[in-house]
Amino acid sequence: MAIIDVRVQIGTMPIWGTAFSEGHLARMMERYGIVRGLVSSTIGNTCDFIRGNQQINQVVGKGPFHGCLVVNTQYPVQAIEEMRKYLLSPKFLALLVRSGETGRLVPAEQCHDILNAHRRFLKPVMIQASDRDSVLQFAEVAKAFPGIKFVMLSMGGAAWRTAIDVAEHTLNIVLEVSGSLSPDKISMAAEVVGAHRMMYGSNLPFADPSVTIGLIEDADISDGDKKQIFEGTANKIFAWDK
Repeated sequence: MAIIDVRVQIGTMPIWGTAFSEGHLARMMERYGIVRGLVSSTIGNTCDFIRGNQQINQVVGKGPFHGCLVVNTQYPVQAIEEMRKYLLSPKFLALLVRSGETGRLVPAEQCHDILNAHRRFLKPVMIQASDRDSVLQFAEVAKAFPGIKFVMLSMGGAAWRTAIDVAEHTLNIVLEVSGSLSPDKISMAAEVVGAHRMMYGSNLPFADPSVTIGLIEDADISDGDKKQIFEGTANKIFAWDK
């Protein structure tokens, strides 16, 4: 079964100070049967989104790599300029909105200008939500922009039940299923939300792809639903099925 990974990064890893290059990523993808990867930069995700986007622009558009543009809500003018610079390109398929502080929520009022400018690009928006508070904040953002498709990275972490409830009632939310390793979350989300609104992500290089792969494979859902999570939803959202 082919896999599309919508959450991978390349670059220097701040925790260990070592590099994870596109070569490393390509080898990991081949090992686990990952045929496409939506790539952002570790630098862009932690300290310098402009430099990180420049790095990703040199990598994507060839082979299995596709770009995820990163912006920071603390710099809305620069963020909007980055969007104008890159999001018209077919190399970049999604926007990842960060607050600029690890673990900090992305409140609706802080990202309003960025998302308002983003509506013209018609590309999915990704925001991480790793606890209950961030899931509820995520829901507010998604409801404020019903015409945008939002991807909830980490599926709420330990608050995955709250994430499922929010997604059930907010139809422009798609769940990226990394995060908590609870054996029940995949089957419950597939039953309540539907596998067509769930996508596989690994969070490489900070997590082993096999962990979430195993979570999906061991879930009490049909093979059709597993295929949908591994590749079907991503193929539809990013128009790879056309």
